[in-house]
Amino acid sequence: MPPRYRVLTIVALCLASIWALFPRNETIRYRGADGLLHADTSRRIPLRKGLDLQGGIYLALEINDSKHAIPASQRGELIDRALRSVRNRIDAFGVSEPVVQKEGDRIVVEIPGIQNPERAQRLVEQQAFLQFQTTDKTHALERALPRLDQIVKQRGLATSTDTSANGQTPAAARGLQGLLTSDTSEKAGASAANKDSVAKDSLKLPTGGAFSGLLQQGGIPGQFYIQADKIPTLEKFLADSTINAALPPGKVFRPGVDSVSLQGTWYKSWYVLDAKPIITGESLKDARPRQDPTEGTTVQFELDPGGGRQFLTQTGKHLGEYMAIVLDDRVMSVAAIQGVIETHGQITMGGQSLAAAQDLALVLRAGALPVPLRVAEVHSIGPSLGQDSINQGIRAMVIAVAFVVIIMIVYYGFSGMLAVGGLALYVLYTLAVLAGFDAVLTLPGIAGFVLSIGMAVDANVLIFERIREELNRGKTVRTAIDEGFRHAMPAIVDSNVSTILTAAVLYQYGTGPVKGFAVTLIAGIAASLVTSIFVVRTFYILWLNRSRGAQTLRHLRVPTLRILHATKYDFIKHWKTAAIGTIAFILLGFGLLGVHAARHNGRALNESIEFTGGTVVQLRFAQPPNADAVRAAVDQAGFPGAEVITFGAANDYQIKVQQKAGVAAAANADSVAAQIISVFQKRAPGNSVQKQRAEAVGSSVGSELTTKAITAIIISFIVTLIYLAFRFEWRFGVAATLATMHDILTTMAFLAMMRLEISLTVVAAILTVIGYSLNDTIIIFDRVRENRKTQRKESLRDVLNRSINETLPRSVLTHMTVLAATLALLIFAGEVIRPFSWIMAFGVFTGTFSSVYVAGAILLWIEHKWPRATAAESTGPANRERRSDHLIGLSAYLTP
Repeated sequence: MPPRYRVLTIVALCLASIWALFPRNETIRYRGADGLLHADTSRRIPLRKGLDLQGGIYLALEINDSKHAIPASQRGELIDRALRSVRNRIDAFGVSEPVVQKEGDRIVVEIPGIQNPERAQRLVEQQAFLQFQTTDKTHALERALPRLDQIVKQRGLATSTDTSANGQTPAAARGLQGLLTSDTSEKAGASAANKDSVAKDSLKLPTGGAFSGLLQQGGIPGQFYIQADKIPTLEKFLADSTINAALPPGKVFRPGVDSVSLQGTWYKSWYVLDAKPIITGESLKDARPRQDPTEGTTVQFELDPGGGRQFLTQTGKHLGEYMAIVLDDRVMSVAAIQGVIETHGQITMGGQSLAAAQDLALVLRAGALPVPLRVAEVHSIGPSLGQDSINQGIRAMVIAVAFVVIIMIVYYGFSGMLAVGGLALYVLYTLAVLAGFDAVLTLPGIAGFVLSIGMAVDANVLIFERIREELNRGKTVRTAIDEGFRHAMPAIVDSNVSTILTAAVLYQYGTGPVKGFAVTLIAGIAASLVTSIFVVRTFYILWLNRSRGAQTLRHLRVPTLRILHATKYDFIKHWKTAAIGTIAFILLGFGLLGVHAARHNGRALNESIEFTGGTVVQLRFAQPPNADAVRAAVDQAGFPGAEVITFGAANDYQIKVQQKAGVAAAANADSVAAQIISVFQKRAPGNSVQKQRAEAVGSSVGSELTTKAITAIIISFIVTLIYLAFRFEWRFGVAATLATMHDILTTMAFLAMMRLEISLTVVAAILTVIGYSLNDTIIIFDRVRENRKTQRKESLRDVLNRSINETLPRSVLTHMTVLAATLALLIFAGEVIRPFSWIMAFGVFTGTFSSVYVAGAILLWIEHKWPRATAAESTGPANRERRSDHLIGLSAYLTP
């Protein structure tokens, strides 16, 4: 690509990124039921702050048993089931780091920085119970109308306004009946269902009755229209128990979403349906919104194979009848069954907006609530972190980035300056991608992003080291740059593609924080590839076009600082010592886990309140206190690390404390509240405190999320193994996967030794370590693959040693940048980010260790056990002696 087009491409990406990061109004246009175009406008603010930095909204959900009483014995189980569905809905709402947990007999939802709280309430309240029911073709309601009219009259339910003055149906309604039963129904704007032919044997409705006078027959069996302002009267009748008992057995009377206008009066549809559905939404596999010029807004759905078979059978039995799609006892659409239906269908939205279709598809995919919920409380909540913690974190991140910049410029000079320019665009591009995913910035998330800057230089380091190798061989500057990029490309592509595949699996199968981590990882890798391969090379091209001869070479060679240049260490020689050391480390760590489990009632890991649950205390102060003073009082009461937030008014605070092992939740709640109040009143005697509420709160990370996370990691290992087997061979894939599993075990052992608190932030750090270690291993393996082609007479053991030594400068420098950023966070960022920083610091060590010693040793053992028939090293002296005992054979093979 010519330099001019390269520059234009970079500028275009910058402008697109700025546009993605710029707050703006977004308008969604749709055609309403009146046939006119409407528009919904909302304010889009990218990269909103999370609950820890800004706060958000608090929703408390309770079981809505206003219509049907629910036994107390069933409420707990129903809340637990509803919790899973609500969590799925909120996760699908966006990658926004929400909190969803059980609090007593409530479900609590905390959403950061949301711009449309009303939409969030609708999402969590909607039951989303989907049914497919046939309309009544037996005229059961028509036959029951005289009895219903009589009951209304006997019970005195009707008022003078419920019917027209002469007791007859209004003229407009009579005109509607004639209109709907003629061929001109389409002119009235009726729904597609009303365009079908009218039932030939429809009964004539009685006139003059208070109940029957409200109804007008529609165009299909079981359909009726009611004047819109008479709907409250009909609902009043249907709420009466005697009328309900008199309704036809085996039938239900449900409102529809479609309507029709005649002479300026609107009429709404109601349907008589068979009570037993032919299928329910439990078989739903997927649902997607769609906007069509002719059909308007719809939701396309797909059933799973079992549901498809059932649907095919049932629709075959009801050919020629009408089927209603009923959502939460409301008829969304009706269509004639003209042929068997298997797995696909659609729900027409009756002129609603595309946003409404998106929300409906979301809740359908998340699953129906097992019980209706209602929003009992809505509050705004303040940030969970104090300003001092936020300031410490930001200061540490600035120092971390400065360390990375200084290291690159000092070590690579002019090339390092080009890399720093690429890093600036890396930050811009990554933030733009995150904004596209509606990500929310939290303090640990920003810290992870800062660490990704240290990791992003890895591709540049690979390229620069390759350029140095080519210059040392006497190549010209232009040729060295071209060859450096060409030789570094396979390692960059393999390491980043394998990580992207891992992240894609985590995004597809994970949920909550795992999915959020995957989005951040994909965004960072994509931006890193663009900046290191395309942007930095463009900088080189522009520089070469403006420079000449020896001056160019001098700039590229200065400074001459080199670390571990041309080393010839025999790493494989020490495999026994490395194996003994790492096995002892893992056994010690897991032994400590057993000790911790014995001492803490089975709790081996030091899990945070996100995993264990705890106690929530709501306090009201006479005078609005300083948030830091409340945190200090909570710490002094013996609950360090508790979450303290403002809750609605400035003098209301909510405090979440981790559950103590072996202590009853209810007793712990009262005790926590008493201790905090006592300490605060001693510190500020003039400010009285009242306990508003104190009760147990469940974990915000359910077992389902944990299971999905583990499943996602296992699948990602399998995908990585397959990719490496395709790009290299299966031996390399197995070795890299087992080395990564080693890193997980050593990290768990490190957690046990340090007794670090396991939070969602620490989980993200462990996932980062996995990706970092895999990336390191693949870069070494890529050099092994290259050297095996050029050094065909060397044994695999020698090739491994050579490859590790050749990539050692890159490994050391990349680790220096990551470690410098990590240490800055560890020293300056405070307690909030410290566990994350410890894990990352250890991850740099264990990732390097496993890439050098574990992965190489495993690869050699596999080659010894299952040698390649065409491998040149199979004739080497180390491969001639094969023994049945694998460990003895490995020892003979690895020892020089």
